[in-house]
Amino acid sequence: MPKSSCSQAPPTSPSGGQPRALAALRLSNVTSATTSPDRQRATIQLCANQLDFALIGEASDLGVSARKTSPFERPSLASWLRRPQEYSAAVWSHVDRAVRSVAHMAELVTWGRQQDRTLIFGASEDHRHLVVPPHANGAIIRRCMDLAHTAEQETRTISKRLTESHEALRAAGRYGGGLVPFGYRKAPHPSGSGWCLTPDPETTIVVRTIMEEVHSGLSLIAIARKLNEAGALVPRDRHAQLQGRPLGGRRHGRDFERFRWTSGTLSKVLRSPSLMGHRVHQGQTVRDATGAPVLIGPPLLTEDEFRILQAVLLARSNGTRRERRTTSALLTGVAHCAGCEGRMYFAVRKGYPYGDYGCRATARGDVCPAPASVRSDWLEEYVVSRTGKQSQRKQR
Repeated sequence: MPKSSCSQAPPTSPSGGQPRALAALRLSNVTSATTSPDRQRATIQLCANQLDFALIGEASDLGVSARKTSPFERPSLASWLRRPQEYSAAVWSHVDRAVRSVAHMAELVTWGRQQDRTLIFGASEDHRHLVVPPHANGAIIRRCMDLAHTAEQETRTISKRLTESHEALRAAGRYGGGLVPFGYRKAPHPSGSGWCLTPDPETTIVVRTIMEEVHSGLSLIAIARKLNEAGALVPRDRHAQLQGRPLGGRRHGRDFERFRWTSGTLSKVLRSPSLMGHRVHQGQTVRDATGAPVLIGPPLLTEDEFRILQAVLLARSNGTRRERRTTSALLTGVAHCAGCEGRMYFAVRKGYPYGDYGCRATARGDVCPAPASVRSDWLEEYVVSRTGKQSQRKQR
């Protein structure tokens, strides 16, 4: 939740007449046939016209779930919410385009009150706009919460139905949506009903190349570096490409034009039974009533090839896993490398009560020009002492 700031006078339009408003759009799933954004824009424009606001900008978050992200976590909207001085109201076509939880609605209403800004939601169940001024009365707040609760319940119902539907599709060997396993692409089911998976010619070659390099003794980090240099798409980006969506996105607070291969991504691909054409759920093969694997597509690797590959990966990992630290790493997500600005992570020092915070650029598929490393106890003690001094100054 953003920090509160002093209230500011509502801005006016360049002409000095109508007050300014921000149009806010959101959609969980985007396809080539999607018309929802245009319908949302039309409803928002109607609201603005009827309430005498001039729309001065648009926060468009398409392909973003309201169940998983609050308004303050969405790329486009969050940027606008940090600049409330540019408008006096934010307009959504409906409550569920803004939030799908009571908690997120409470955050949004609090923001409006702190920033002295109005929230506007398009036609609700009684076909009237819901206007929430900065100092809304109890009745308006209750109505907001009731609509948010209804949206939250709808989300739970939809989620339950999707779960049940996907369970049935898994049992039938049909593709029910989600990230397509690397090496495959979506195709019509032979029965004429629904979808299945078929080998993707472009990424099948990549899978075979990766497997050959593993058997040649090349490390996963080295293979990831070669794939990045060759411009090979990671599973997430290839899936987006096949769906006609932009590559890349946001991860760990950073925006990427396209994602990079890492040893972790490679490990997930190579260890997945989907390489044998198996239907996989939560990393495990889905089996029918007789115990046989449910197939969702032709195998990329035979069972023997997959078994030998797993043996090679297991042999490499034996003895390399370190014991987990008994106490939490205080500065994970806080300490960053000066060389690449990436996060530094804690690593155990065998035989010592302390460890190190080090740059993990190679694990992300990057090359750091000056990787940093520092003893964990030194860095944590320094940060804690500095925090304590700053706290004492504030108290004075």
